[in-house]
Amino acid sequence: RNGRTNPLLLRLAPKLLNRTLSCSQNFTARNPFPHSSSTVFQKGSGLGWQVSRTPSLKFAAHSRPLSADAEPAALKESPPEIRVQVLEAALGHVHQWGWTSQAIAAGATEQGLSAYAHGLFPRGAIELVEFFQQKCEKEWVEELAKVDTSGHTTQEKLSAALRMRLAKQGPYMSTWPQALALQALPHHAPGAMATLAKICDIAWTHAGDRRKDVTAYSKRAVLGGIYTGSELYMLTDYSEGFTDTYDFLDRQLREAQKIGTTMELVGQQAEQLMAQGLSSMQGHKDANRP
Repeated sequence: RNGRTNPLLLRLAPKLLNRTLSCSQNFTARNPFPHSSSTVFQKGSGLGWQVSRTPSLKFAAHSRPLSADAEPAALKESPPEIRVQVLEAALGHVHQWGWTSQAIAAGATEQGLSAYAHGLFPRGAIELVEFFQQKCEKEWVEELAKVDTSGHTTQEKLSAALRMRLAKQGPYMSTWPQALALQALPHHAPGAMATLAKICDIAWTHAGDRRKDVTAYSKRAVLGGIYTGSELYMLTDYSEGFTDTYDFLDRQLREAQKIGTTMELVGQQAEQLMAQGLSSMQGHKDANRP
């Protein structure tokens, strides 16, 4: 009333607030999101009070305890190393949380970081999907380099290469629809198309086609459609070892080979006609030159 703060109120206010917050612990314990937190009021310097936030009870229950110097030590590493470590650990939590920021937060906690470390990935869960695609690509290229392709047809080489690539997604097939949905979003589609184009280029290069002409691009476009169709077929394939998906892949490759032979002949004829037309135009121009 006199413009002064009651000292008794200053001492009791934080206790009352913390008592009120403790009543919501049951809700916090049921909260499945690792980025949720509870608030605790602590006495700061002077008469002020500071607010600190602690992770939710459920998330802390299935996370290993952190030492006092664990997080500062980890943060001394370069950011790219931290990102790779977190994403690598997050893949182990995809079966529980899906392709989400919750999986990334769980991976961060496993690496001794705060659950808030998922903020290192401003684009969200799509960064986890892209990391997985890059990891699969690296492993796939290394495996293809060890394959002996002598004595095999082009179709057999393509089939074997794409089978190896599809098999890497097999362990995550229960949550892969979520990953496909993320990649299909308009702002993520360019990256997904680039990934698909690279898969097709690697497969055709493995099969022996290293050309960069128009025919090569059309072949890769057709193979992209086959791979995408096989990937979608795989979502509902419950056969042992995804044998039905691989049979579907082989059928599509056979059909594409028939169409490709016809299209290649048409393309060659078109090139010849174009060359003849240009030659005729040049000859007519030379004849009329003064």
